[in-house]
Amino acid sequence: MAYRNPELVDKGFTNIKSQVKNLDLMISRGGADVSEFRKGISKLYSKVEELETLIERESSHTNG
Repeated sequence: MAYRNPELVDKGFTNIKSQVKNLDLMISRGGADVSEFRKGISKLYSKVEELETLIERESSHTNG
C-alpha cells in the first residue's frame, strides 16, 4: 500500500517505539512513579490511535 505521506507513518512508529523504550527504562531503573508510568501509557495509547487514524485515512485515500 502506498501512502501519500509515508514519512508521517514512519515518524509515528518511531515515536511509539521511543515511548515504549522510555516506559521500559522507567521500570528497569526501579522506583518509577506509578502515576508517571500511567501518564506515559496514556500518551502512548493516544499516539497509537493517532497513527491508526492516519493509516486509515491514507488507506481510504489510496483506495478511493
